[in-house]
Amino acid sequence: MCALLTVADLAADPALRLSVVAGRGERGRELEAAAVSELAEPGPWLQGGELLLTIGLLLDESDAGCAAYVTGLQAAGVRALGLGLGADLRYQAAPTCLVRAAEDAGLPLLTVPDGVPFIAVTKAVFAWRAREERRQLEWALHTQRALTAAAVQPGGLAGILGAYERATGRAALVVDLLERPIASSRPGHESLAAEFAGMLARVRAQGLLGAAVDAAPGRRREVHPLGSRRLRAWLLVTGPADRAGSNLVTGDLVSLLSLELERVHGLGATRQRDRAQVLARLARGTVDDILAARWLDAAGLPDGDLRAAVVAAPHAAELAADLAGALPDALTRVVELAGEPCVELAVPVGVDLAAVLRTLAPARPAGIGIGVRPGALAVSLRQARSALPESRITGRHVHAADIANSRQLLATVPGERLQGYADAVLGPLDAGDRSADLVRTLTAFLEHNGHWEAAAAALQVHRHTVRNRIATVEQLTGRRLASAHDRQELWLALRARDLARMSDG
Repeated sequence: MCALLTVADLAADPALRLSVVAGRGERGRELEAAAVSELAEPGPWLQGGELLLTIGLLLDESDAGCAAYVTGLQAAGVRALGLGLGADLRYQAAPTCLVRAAEDAGLPLLTVPDGVPFIAVTKAVFAWRAREERRQLEWALHTQRALTAAAVQPGGLAGILGAYERATGRAALVVDLLERPIASSRPGHESLAAEFAGMLARVRAQGLLGAAVDAAPGRRREVHPLGSRRLRAWLLVTGPADRAGSNLVTGDLVSLLSLELERVHGLGATRQRDRAQVLARLARGTVDDILAARWLDAAGLPDGDLRAAVVAAPHAAELAADLAGALPDALTRVVELAGEPCVELAVPVGVDLAAVLRTLAPARPAGIGIGVRPGALAVSLRQARSALPESRITGRHVHAADIANSRQLLATVPGERLQGYADAVLGPLDAGDRSADLVRTLTAFLEHNGHWEAAAAALQVHRHTVRNRIATVEQLTGRRLASAHDRQELWLALRARDLARMSDG
């Protein structure tokens, strides 16, 4: 804010010849305005922060009257009281009761000598404010020019942020969409990002409208989105809150940083097109790892195992740009799968791809493949595409490993078809009077990989009992448990029945 005029500043003006006769300990009070009133109770017509000037025309000179008058001024937010003196006025000196009441209340009481009109005092108050506002505007203009000069220098984001901190004393940091520091006004400020985690969480979903301010006494923290048509990063600012001009130039800082980010993004567009071509080559099928490494090197990427993902998104190009900006070693491209725009990407296996997608594509269907050697990226991409339908059903991002089991596969079959298959295979067992024992024994035998002793121990029966029951199962179903094909059909029938029952439930 502007440096406001204090009671001490006003009393020190030699042209006014004011005297502080009470409340000297409160001379540091700041005056926002000056007003004149002869009302006995002027509080309702004041806004607070004023120096109130009066000649005491209606002042009740009793101790109780003066105390009530001063109490009313304090309640209205009056910062100081000025009493006009003069040979032709009511008072030639401040009355004792008023001095005592002001001293007891801690309200500065000034006397305005004969020959000094109230208009001179009010002009002095407002002239001070005007000078301070002009000084702030001049400072803001100088700082804006310094920021602009930094923006055209080779220092990039860090150079602009450094100029801002030197001018305002506020630390500034730019973080990407994953909240990782990418530039700071001074080395060591990167750790400040942790302080803004809560504020960023509140504004993230608002995109370019997601600004926030946290103001405390003497301290101010701000979050501003950066980018023109699309969110590119966030600006985090923290520091003293004693200069209103700092808030003015913060808007210019946001504009200059946004322009710089858009410039960098534009320069990276050609690189991203080259990488999209590399991804398209690797997606066609497995290739020799040496050739794949050569393609990656030509695109400026390290050689190493990769993991693929596919994300369905209506604005796929924008999501691809976000992913490319947040993942410098990523391959990205926009494709159509079954008529739906999607983003395919591949990143080094060390990248926490699941966490990245939770942040940048939290509500979008996504499939994630396994880590593979570079030449086999097509395999990971194929897995990611296959996992995409499951992600649409479950509403969560799906890893290939999540659906690499028969239960998951059977879960895609309607319950009545599962029940029909189970009945066809297990029906001969259901028809007998020992149905429960036979099904339980068959399940234990299959789950223990055909080990007689292990199945018997699980069932708590003799192994000969298990052998006799399995022989009965083979006789009734017509399937031989020595055959891998028959064992698989029986096992699938048991799983299908379980899933069908869960579906009915």
